[in-house]
Amino acid sequence: MDLRHLKAFLHVADLGGLSRAAARLNLTQPALSRQIRLLEEDLGTRLFRRTGRGAVLTDAGQRFEARVRPLVADLEAAAAEIAEPSGELRGEVSLAIPPTLADAATAGMLRDFHRRHPAVAIRLTVALSGVIHDGLLRGRFDMGVLFHPRHSRGLTADDLWTETLDLVGPATMDLARDRPWPLAEVAGLPLILPGARHGLRMIVEAAALDRGVTLNVVMEVESLRMELELARLGVGCTLLPRRAYTEDLAAGRLSAAPIIDPPLTRGAALARAADRRRSPAAAALAESVRRAAGR
Repeated sequence: MDLRHLKAFLHVADLGGLSRAAARLNLTQPALSRQIRLLEEDLGTRLFRRTGRGAVLTDAGQRFEARVRPLVADLEAAAAEIAEPSGELRGEVSLAIPPTLADAATAGMLRDFHRRHPAVAIRLTVALSGVIHDGLLRGRFDMGVLFHPRHSRGLTADDLWTETLDLVGPATMDLARDRPWPLAEVAGLPLILPGARHGLRMIVEAAALDRGVTLNVVMEVESLRMELELARLGVGCTLLPRRAYTEDLAAGRLSAAPIIDPPLTRGAALARAADRRRSPAAAALAESVRRAAGR
């Protein structure tokens, strides 16, 4: 099998469509379709089911992806090691971050990395922690930042920082940093939180269970921006680290207060699959992430 065809297959699987994958690979759509067709002919089975919205992996395609992705990653890492005698890093690195890190600080770190290593192509994905966790295990991401990472034998993680969660509500609620709220009182407020698979939700649920209180979750929202907007409109309150709401607080759109009894904290870690070879480019990006975090 041709390595180019395998990589094309993985890009289509990632993006869920031939047109988007062709744009990423700088190929015409007919050329990419031909590569996929040749791969399917080699395997003697269909890998994708075409739909009106793109291309979906068949059962065979899902099994093939699980086996091929780590093999392609190892081959690319080995090729990168051999092709870099001059010290110039090359290749492609995929990084996944949660929405709270999609900010100017992360953009600045990526800009500096690109200036130092212009031949490295970075694929950045912004996703919730459950998606990042599963993507790391499946090999979709080379590395990802996870908050309060679940213990998994398939991942290895380096600690980055610890941050505190605050109560965030509409400006009319007049929350203030010098007036902390006990968790038992926070639990009774109408709360807007992410779903059960999100690391932040797990932290809050565990603390509430430990205090013997039940959270009044009126809405589950898998979007940071929408959480903030709903809080601004007075639908409910949410729990977030300060970096996530600083701009809205400064603009007077929201108010915020600390949480006590107990304070809620979460640790950030840079995780990767434990059983996959890491390319020199991926190692360099990981070092940039750790350095930006003060590690």
